[in-house]
Amino acid sequence: MVTEAGYDKDSQLFGIFDSRKFLISEPSVAAASSALQLLIGLLSEFGFNAPTDKAAALAAIFTAVVRPSFAYAPGFHVKASTSGSGKSYLCDLISAFSKPGETKKVSYPVTSEEATKTMLSLLLSSPAVIEFDDMTIDWIPHGIINRLFTSEFITDRILGVSKTATVSTRTLFLASGNNVGPVRDLLRRVLTINIDHRCATPATKSYSGTPVEDVRKDRGRYVAAVLTIILAWKAAGSPRAEVENIVTYGGAWSDFCRHPLIWLGLADPATALLEQVKHDPDSDALLSLMTEWHRVFGSKPTTVRKVIATTFGFGTEEALHDAICEFPVEERGSINASKFGWILKKNVNRIIGNFSFQQSTADGRVAWMVIKM
Repeated sequence: MVTEAGYDKDSQLFGIFDSRKFLISEPSVAAASSALQLLIGLLSEFGFNAPTDKAAALAAIFTAVVRPSFAYAPGFHVKASTSGSGKSYLCDLISAFSKPGETKKVSYPVTSEEATKTMLSLLLSSPAVIEFDDMTIDWIPHGIINRLFTSEFITDRILGVSKTATVSTRTLFLASGNNVGPVRDLLRRVLTINIDHRCATPATKSYSGTPVEDVRKDRGRYVAAVLTIILAWKAAGSPRAEVENIVTYGGAWSDFCRHPLIWLGLADPATALLEQVKHDPDSDALLSLMTEWHRVFGSKPTTVRKVIATTFGFGTEEALHDAICEFPVEERGSINASKFGWILKKNVNRIIGNFSFQQSTADGRVAWMVIKM
């Protein structure tokens, strides 16, 4: 973790700041508790849906402070159901911990080509924060977007130019939107913070505090509070709570941004991320498909064509047909065998519930079977 100005060889970043403005208290439990109350005070008027959402917001603030110090970190998405709930303002608050001044806000890319062009262009300048503001679509898992959260560097071709660029991903990624959020592969890469003021028109509410302005005026004090908590946790022996591990973020991110908060008595800030992984709609659809497949064919190897044929005509297996059609495989009123086969290939050996798809052969053709574990 970088606490002094100068060049850091691990992150390959050069920090320019006045260390006298970032006075870190003695790393004790008492100092950490006092620092936590200072940070919690900034969040007092946000209508978080649950204590885990407030903890997640604090984890985002911690991530903003120490993001250059480690290779991987999740993104953060602030979600609400109604306009005027304070989503963008919370992102502004989190961003204020990362750097002085305002953050440039961009639209979320719609296509993979646009995503590659946009991300490379933005990351070439090594920004502290990239924010997708007021999203109207879900976090579509474009290839380069996926890699932002699991790769320390990204190398890709610059569109329109016959050369490639390698960029660092040590940037904090924020987003906000009404009733949109991460889907599919991004469910395990983006932590959702839910805001719910429990009123019809949150935009008409009055607020007495100005947390974003407070942090921008005295950023050193608030950043030092985050560092005090982390250093106090380390001084206490780095106690790690008995919580579920998050594979990609189980190392430095959890140590700096998750365990110190749990140590001080807060809810697990990674709760939403774990719930997203466990309740992935794609997993639910896959479990339904495997359940119906196993009911009809047992564990007997069966070709895609035979499965499709079983869902049409006399004695149609409607439940199996409906389970298949939960996936994007329909074309002109029938099931596209190639698309269906691709879905099976993508999920081979994946265990959902007590089932797993495995590849086999039948009548000299590629076949599939559902094994009950």
